Amino acid sequence: MDWIFLSLIIGGLLSLMTTPMFIKFQKSRKMGEKIRVDGPKTHSIKVGTPTMGGVVFIVCSLIAFIVVSLIKYLRYEEYSLEGLFVFSIFLLCSFIGFIDDYISMKKKSSLGLRGWVKIFLLLVVCVYFIAMGIWVFNLDTSLSIPLTNVTLELGYYYYILVAVMIIGTTNAVNLTDGLDGLAAGTTSIVLGIFMFIGLLEWIFYDLSFGIDIAVICGSTIAACIGFLWWNTAPAEIFMGDTGSFGLGGLIAAVAILLNQELLLIIVGAIFVIETLSVIIQVLWFKMFKKRVFKMAPIHHHFELMGWPEIKVIIRFWLACGLFSALGFFMYYLKFLT
Repeated sequence: MDWIFLSLIIGGLLSLMTTPMFIKFQKSRKMGEKIRVDGPKTHSIKVGTPTMGGVVFIVCSLIAFIVVSLIKYLRYEEYSLEGLFVFSIFLLCSFIGFIDDYISMKKKSSLGLRGWVKIFLLLVVCVYFIAMGIWVFNLDTSLSIPLTNVTLELGYYYYILVAVMIIGTTNAVNLTDGLDGLAAGTTSIVLGIFMFIGLLEWIFYDLSFGIDIAVICGSTIAACIGFLWWNTAPAEIFMGDTGSFGLGGLIAAVAILLNQELLLIIVGAIFVIETLSVIIQVLWFKMFKKRVFKMAPIHHHFELMGWPEIKVIIRFWLACGLFSALGFFMYYLKFLT
């Protein structure tokens, strides 16, 4: 627990102190967000708000993880390649988002990388993940079914699931990042659940890298909360695709290594709902030329229904908390049987 607390303190304080410096830096160079033209009209006032804030909390989380890992290694000569691997996925997905944000800023448009380019780059990350899983970590290819003791062996089909999870989760978090503080808050809640799962797996099942995953989750949660101080409505900075892609990749990687792939659907249900709302909207419009929602993702639907932005955000946080609590309860039941 000491390592987790230390990562929380370092990540949180660094993020809280450095985010305003990053905001000042961007304002001095007149760098800011370009709002999508098909978004809610009320968002037009957000044009010019500093963005790419994901750079701050990712760097702060990385520093916290490195410091804690070095102290742990110097005292006990313990470390795990899995922890470094998870963070590498976090950084690689963040870098894809960074490229997208950078191009958007250069073009002075809300459009950055083309969709197929993002998918291709994410597929490269997936190939790296799968290669490491096969030849370095001997990744378990069985799927644990929640609420049962059943495991389903997928063999090589498991790696298709890995690719779907990484690509799906990065894009799902990116879709959720449409309101001030929405993505930072929901991902912090989800990562909090996986932090406790990693800790419990380390304590009760001797999963050697469980503590390192818990430390990574803890440092990222604290860094996100420090960032959230400046990101809450009305936001003084946005995380951009740099942050949302990185957080999505991290969540997927953690769920896979902890063998909680299906549980992610419950814990991260808010991301599933956001993604499904877009899929339903697009398919329904193509088939019937009508819209199911006033706007997708679904958080914009509630905005256009007249809900104040802050009400949508808080209610989505609460919903995320309930889904995450349900997911953790489903996981914890195995300790009671």
